[in-house]
Amino acid sequence: MEIIPLLPLEKRIGSNEQSDLLKDLSNIGAYKTIYILDYQGINKDKPNLCVFQRLSRDFDLWIDSGPRNLGDVVDLFLAGATAVTLRKKLWPNINIPAIREISENSVFMNIEKENIEEIAFYAVDGLINFNSREDIEKDYKFNQLIKQASLKNKLYSYEEDAENISYWKSHSIEKLLVDLNKIKEFNRYVE
Repeated sequence: MEIIPLLPLEKRIGSNEQSDLLKDLSNIGAYKTIYILDYQGINKDKPNLCVFQRLSRDFDLWIDSGPRNLGDVVDLFLAGATAVTLRKKLWPNINIPAIREISENSVFMNIEKENIEEIAFYAVDGLINFNSREDIEKDYKFNQLIKQASLKNKLYSYEEDAENISYWKSHSIEKLLVDLNKIKEFNRYVE
């Protein structure tokens, strides 16, 4: 199982704060890809495009900023994203073929309980899970749907607790998204 560092962006990052962000990222070792969870983009439709442009000089960026239309996806690719995560709640009429026409970059879908049966059939590069192990285990149907989805799609999951690695392996998770400050802890279990 592979680990991908996750960088949460809680707020807009100004040019003065970008150097601090780069210092934080200097501690992640040999990781080339970073998953950026941009809450400004997801919650307020104001992605940190300037930050993405700067970080794309040093890393392959997998950006989850809640694009709501094709133009938003184009903006992310132009800002340096090599992969994007789409959220059905924010973009109900996602048009994957249109995205594929403009780019060969990777496209992923975020798993939400209410639409997992639908998104499992999109022609995407994989599904991203931010639901906790506890939430999945409480809901038998959702648990089974995730297992079924893993038969048709590559599955990736966010995890906070390194002791849950074996659980995710049983769900055929390809890669785990892990907070930057927990990378060393997870590497002990993976290596």
